[in-house]
Amino acid sequence: MRKQWLVLVMVLLAFWLIVSEGVDLQHIVVGLALALFTVWFWRDLIDRLPAWPHWQDLVLFGHIVLTVIRFVIQSNIAVAKTILLGSPPVGPVFVVMRPPIESNWGRVLLANCITITPGTVTIDVDPETGQFIVHSLTAEAAAGLFDWQVVQEISNLESWKQRRAKHGVAVSGSHGPDSVRALAGDLRPDGH
Repeated sequence: MRKQWLVLVMVLLAFWLIVSEGVDLQHIVVGLALALFTVWFWRDLIDRLPAWPHWQDLVLFGHIVLTVIRFVIQSNIAVAKTILLGSPPVGPVFVVMRPPIESNWGRVLLANCITITPGTVTIDVDPETGQFIVHSLTAEAAAGLFDWQVVQEISNLESWKQRRAKHGVAVSGSHGPDSVRALAGDLRPDGH
């Protein structure tokens, strides 16, 4: 538990130093005091933090990040062509889609990936059905969302986490019926 406290203090201190744009004694002391107070104040929630990610989770997530960066660059070029050259013409559309993502964290990750990609914005995600409403600058970009590689990458990460969670339950045998969801990182009591 002390290791988690220390890691949280260090992460909060690093965040403070980045945001404050200064690394002098005053910033370090104030940042350390704030980080310690924040961790102490929220100490009851430390036990609810998810477990450290497995190295394969990080590799799969890193692959998603690289894929999104590639699509952000491609979308920047496509949006610039649309705005500067009118090819394809601007034709804003709303798209309703239901990607094969089942977990809350997967849906949040996908919604953010869509939003940070130029030319598309996630308007709404229905937590009950997993239905997304997305605004797109062009019909061409909207059509590309239905077979977007990032959706498949997130689905792969989600499948990996579920397989790992099931394996953990099968090996130990000491978990309850909700442990697969808990190990997979979906901790809402209603299962959505």
